Amino acid sequence: MGQRLCIRCMRSLEEEDELHFLTKTCEKCFAEALSSGDKKLSTYLESLDMPAALVSGDQTVLVSNSRFQRMAPGRSVTGLRIGEVIECTYAPILGRCGETVACLLCKLRSSIERTWLTREGIRGVPVSFPSKVEGRQTYTITTEPVDGAVLLLMGSSTIAS
Repeated sequence: MGQRLCIRCMRSLEEEDELHFLTKTCEKCFAEALSSGDKKLSTYLESLDMPAALVSGDQTVLVSNSRFQRMAPGRSVTGLRIGEVIECTYAPILGRCGETVACLLCKLRSSIERTWLTREGIRGVPVSFPSKVEGRQTYTITTEPVDGAVLLLMGSSTIAS
């Protein structure tokens, strides 16, 4: 297997942590990519191999890549809350995503909220939730604080009915 390199500066990623392997960038280029303008940020998110989105503290999607967009076919995910994007069974029945009793147990919501509040990212958290459309879905998520938002990476999707 070849050496992993930053997609922007071609520096080796061998000394970097899991986040930088997932995001294909060294620490410096990662910070620059996420603080760049909308067009460059969208291009960067599109280069990632997994669903990725910047979300606000209340779980609202600010910007995402096409892999994340495919989680909600036929509609734009921008402005939706995460539970609405992933078709969480509880979101429309009990109230808005992030505001129901069921949300208190949601690892996806609590991971985003923890990153938002502590400004510390989390790595490789397994998250499982009931989906109206696909049955139970499971992802491994990674979060990272970004200026005024949280970067959400959703990898290793599996579906079980």
